Amino acid sequence: MVVPFVAALVIRMLGATWRYHVRGRQHLDDARAQGPVVHAFWHGRMLPLAYLHRGDGARILASEHHDGELMGRTVRFLGFGYVSGSSTRGGTKAILALVEAVRAGHDVALTVDGPRGPRFEVKPGVIEVAKLTGGAIVPVAAGAQRRRTFASWDAFELPAPFSRIVLEYAPAIRIAPDADRDSLEAKRRELEEILRRLTEACDRDARA
Repeated sequence: MVVPFVAALVIRMLGATWRYHVRGRQHLDDARAQGPVVHAFWHGRMLPLAYLHRGDGARILASEHHDGELMGRTVRFLGFGYVSGSSTRGGTKAILALVEAVRAGHDVALTVDGPRGPRFEVKPGVIEVAKLTGGAIVPVAAGAQRRRTFASWDAFELPAPFSRIVLEYAPAIRIAPDADRDSLEAKRRELEEILRRLTEACDRDARA
């Protein structure tokens, strides 16, 4: 339990120094007023969101491997819950766990290009969860003024202390329960384009 506690403590200490500029928060509030939501964001940009939404109780998907267990324990110290499931073996268990969480009244938070990429490409699982639950997908992106970028598949970003963080939510995306395969793919592409556009805007404005 030591490693997750320390990791969560470091995030809290760093996050307390970050200077947030949040745009489009009303899109999240409007969607939440109608029920649980599905937060959709890139794997490499999760830290600013983890700090900003600490204590919200959203459920995060953690893999069933050792690294996933560590992540799950870490997010618990930040006030989140987590569900276990593999998204690399068809994803059925992961999707069912997330669906159950939404139906129980919890928000869920998904790194839509994870767990292994390709970077900035939305996987179909988030669309399936929204279809099965009726939960609104809320796209959100973050950019940091100063950051360390790791040499990982997701170019994971660690914002520097006292860095300006620009974070933006987009209007919610809803999936019809009877949507066919072509409609689902169109929504997947729409979400991907929105997240890429948000990310470019957040990076540009944070680093200007």
